[in-house]
Amino acid sequence: MGTSRVVALCAVMSACGHVGSAAHSKEPSPTLRSATGDTATLAALTASHDATVLVFWSSGCPCVRRYQARVDALAERFSARGVQVLAVSSNAGENYDEALSIARERGVKVPLWRDEGGAVAGLVGARSTPTAAVLDRTGALRFIGWVDNEREPGAEDREPWLEQAIEGVLTPGPFTKRTPTWGCTITRSLSPIEPRHCVAAQ
Repeated sequence: MGTSRVVALCAVMSACGHVGSAAHSKEPSPTLRSATGDTATLAALTASHDATVLVFWSSGCPCVRRYQARVDALAERFSARGVQVLAVSSNAGENYDEALSIARERGVKVPLWRDEGGAVAGLVGARSTPTAAVLDRTGALRFIGWVDNEREPGAEDREPWLEQAIEGVLTPGPFTKRTPTWGCTITRSLSPIEPRHCVAAQ
């Protein structure tokens, strides 16, 4: 996908809060690689489930680590309802084998796929980790944003944005389609990577 098209998609989403076609656009569907070396297009992955959640992941991001238990729990909760949750490694400077090793050491339960060149991140407009994107069976992008409003599960003032989006896709029903995101910037080049910390991204 050309840079101009990605910029245009982000501009539209920012201006009117609209999310739409992603995996099944007219452009060739980007490919992801699994831990076993298998590859699959994003279109093929989304076609096999009622909803697909992509959580953009980086081993060096403290925000990813803080949210991992919530993501794993969400995956377990929705697995019987036709929902798959995938972690996606898109950072240009992150070695995939090392990322897989770190994920195993941490006991990460969701599968970690490699997004070489950041094509999937660019397609859905993800600019930081752990931004989450929800796509339906047709490949339409239905949600892009944060898991919640930085409140622990059970907190009275918690807003479970990602959970509400998944429920809205499955039911269907109304939900917020785009939320603010924070986290660590997804790198798109092999330039030296500065130490990361949690910052507002959108």
